[in-house]
Amino acid sequence: MTSAPKAASGKRVLVTGASGFVGRRLMPRLADDGHEAIGLTGPEAEPGPLRVDLTDRAATQAAFAHLRPDVVVHLAAMSSVGVGSSQPDEVWRANFDGARSVALACRALEQDVRLIFASSGEVYGRRFNEGPCDEAAPIAPMSAYARSKAASEFELEDIARCGLTVTALRLFNHTGPGQDQRFVAPSFAAQIAAAAKAGGGQIRVGNLDAMRDFSDVDDVIGAYVAVISDVERPAAPFEVFNVGSGRARAVRELLDALIAISAANVEVVSDPDRMRPSDIARAEGRFEKIAARHGWRATTPLETTLASLYAWWRDRV
Repeated sequence: MTSAPKAASGKRVLVTGASGFVGRRLMPRLADDGHEAIGLTGPEAEPGPLRVDLTDRAATQAAFAHLRPDVVVHLAAMSSVGVGSSQPDEVWRANFDGARSVALACRALEQDVRLIFASSGEVYGRRFNEGPCDEAAPIAPMSAYARSKAASEFELEDIARCGLTVTALRLFNHTGPGQDQRFVAPSFAAQIAAAAKAGGGQIRVGNLDAMRDFSDVDDVIGAYVAVISDVERPAAPFEVFNVGSGRARAVRELLDALIAISAANVEVVSDPDRMRPSDIARAEGRFEKIAARHGWRATTPLETTLASLYAWWRDRV
């Protein structure tokens, strides 16, 4: 297989998980910014020439050797904490083994490559009980998903050398149109849209008192773009940045806002199956580092995000 020719300008950016919630938005944004965006999807995606099982090291290395990216954005993962609790083996295979395979394929290119890894604010876990966490805070992950992301960070730090630099973005909650119902905001929006269409109904909820940091997905896309645009600057072999809005909101606020947007007649019902016994009361981060280093801040009001999210589900129920 011969190597594909590179674009004349911009960076060649390879995005894993390109068909996912974030990947679908990142790809056109990169193209708009003058980069050559190449998407990889997993074997479960629609048939196409760029489907690769990232846990297959030989196949991953062959794909990377053909495409020869300047930047790799590794989004592919099992990203639901709830699903991870019931399928831990699959979570570790997809998240840990996949990240290792991608990093080794990058390093095998023997050229300067920047790997941007989608980690999670969930890695702080119990440390949130001590207050807002910055990147220097010790980590204490509390779920299979969070532990797989934390372990991936450690392995990537070990692999990052000899031409490979790694930037790990510890992403806090983010949402927007197109996110599926495994996550809290779209779960609310979908149920409320269905109730509005039916003239009323029940909304099943978990812990409404938990405080979380929610960002708009397009703001998060902006964080990836800011890091990619900064690749010419000298960087440590391994760096970590928190990505979030800087404002913790009670989950109840999201529910109330979505009900108000819909004007639906709903009954809120507590569902024990949606409760997570390990819930942290308040998960809050500090985001000065990415603002100082890459000039990024979240700017979209949560109310704007929720209105767009509800409209998306309203059109689909």
